[in-house]
Amino acid sequence: MNSPGETPSPVSVDAHAAPWLSVLIPVYNVSAWVEDCLHCVLDQSEGAGAVEIVVLDDVGSDDSWTKVEQVARDHPQRLRLLRHANNRGVAAARNTLLEQARGRYVWFLDADDVLLPGAIAGLRAQLEADAPDLLLCDFRVLEKGLRWHHRLRTNRIRRTFEGDGRQTPTSRSALLCGLLQARQLHVWSKIGKRETWMQVRFPQGRCFEDVVAIPALVAGVNRWRHVPRAWVGYRRRADSIMATMTPAKVRDLLAALRDLRDGLATLAEGFDENARAALDYFCLRTMAYVARSLPRDDAALDAECRAITADVLSRSPRQVLAACFRRGWWLRAWRAQRSLVRRGWLR
Repeated sequence: MNSPGETPSPVSVDAHAAPWLSVLIPVYNVSAWVEDCLHCVLDQSEGAGAVEIVVLDDVGSDDSWTKVEQVARDHPQRLRLLRHANNRGVAAARNTLLEQARGRYVWFLDADDVLLPGAIAGLRAQLEADAPDLLLCDFRVLEKGLRWHHRLRTNRIRRTFEGDGRQTPTSRSALLCGLLQARQLHVWSKIGKRETWMQVRFPQGRCFEDVVAIPALVAGVNRWRHVPRAWVGYRRRADSIMATMTPAKVRDLLAALRDLRDGLATLAEGFDENARAALDYFCLRTMAYVARSLPRDDAALDAECRAITADVLSRSPRQVLAACFRRGWWLRAWRAQRSLVRRGWLR
């Protein structure tokens, strides 16, 4: 990894060299989408230098893997196929994929999503120019069957970073603030050097493992950049984790918030007052979402949510909301306040 003042070496794109990029794709019950995912990566990596595509079967119950094997036969020596002996969950799948990756940079991609046109070429150009430890990209929501007014709202590009990160800054505090304020902590919008990602270990058997990964990922970053372009097409599904919140998932989310807070607090540099305020904002907005999604007949879980809200915030919820209003985030603050009040978590 380059030191803060060191000039980075450009990424190698020699077709005969070790891969400059590993695209890592876990597969589990995604039969309707996995072929589109693989073909978009195969098409874009053709002629893009040494790009390895590593696909892992996490042993689902549909014919996803049969389709993967057919794509592999149609494109000899283009895919590396791995398999778990039994289903272990997405966190374990990502850990296995990281262990097997050989590229200088790593890009996770969910098998129900796609890379938008020009994504790999755009990434290659950015890395050749600067070679940051971490590069953030934006994404576009892919969703069918919506009324026109919903389509206008959901099909726009979603930013993964708040602020200006185009000049390859080195401040970890600025990185944390931008990530937390954008509230998009998923791994597939974060392309990083393999040694940077190797510091991350996803917690097995838990949902919201992306949130837990952020402190270790940020700890390994000296130089980073945000590219304000949509490179990933994110497929919003009715059966996604966020769309189907259950008490077990809520408890995983509460644990993830605590782990995020505790992990960031250990960073020697970067977790300053600004980053702390950004974490307060992220946690409050997350709890407002939980307030809208939580079943109303579970008093014990309701009490846990009240406790985590008080535990993870460094200020009172009203102080965090007041800071949002002062920044001009009127709609965001109003919606969060309304959700918390209706739930009885804010009086």
